[in-house]
Amino acid sequence: MIGIKDWKLLLIDEDEETRKALSVFLEDAGYIVLTAADGENGIKLCREESPQIIITEIDLPGMDGVGFLKSIKKAYPDNEVIVATGNSDIENALKSFRLGAADFITKPINDDALLAALERAKERYNIQKKLQDYTTLIEERWMDTSEELAKTFNFQERLVESSIDGIIGCDYDRRVIIFNNSMEKMLGYSKDMVIGKMFLYQLFSSLEWEKF
Repeated sequence: MIGIKDWKLLLIDEDEETRKALSVFLEDAGYIVLTAADGENGIKLCREESPQIIITEIDLPGMDGVGFLKSIKKAYPDNEVIVATGNSDIENALKSFRLGAADFITKPINDDALLAALERAKERYNIQKKLQDYTTLIEERWMDTSEELAKTFNFQERLVESSIDGIIGCDYDRRVIIFNNSMEKMLGYSKDMVIGKMFLYQLFSSLEWEKF
């Protein structure tokens, strides 16, 4: 879980007064706030500062909000993006959802609506992090288990091969699948001749086979 003082926001808006006003408000709410006037500088700040949440308007100079969203979600898929849009720009708002935006708020931005959107974004971010951490843990445990199984198998294989006793192992059809070095010397057959090719009864006389 990320503490309130560790949440870093990137605010992208071409209007300087809007950036200043929202920055003061969000800093007072306990966030670390970065600002950019356009998408290009926004991407640069994402690369340099790694904010967890981005608030961007749709109408940006140069690279528009939709283009910025495409780029940012491709490079930083874990970032939560909140899109600020006018009431008449529903089409772009819907497009932003399809491109990975987590939420949108209407302009002019209402303080309470912004804080609520940020709370939702933080919850989603934390859930994704927990899922990623859990997945990583499962993968690490699987690797550990796989390595332990491999070590056990290798140890058993060495034990069988080094045994002075002749050892044969068969599958359910009695086809030979284990034939150690001592058994090679005892019966005069090589592993290549036996393993997977001969059945247990083929290796012994009828009397010896009766014992098995």
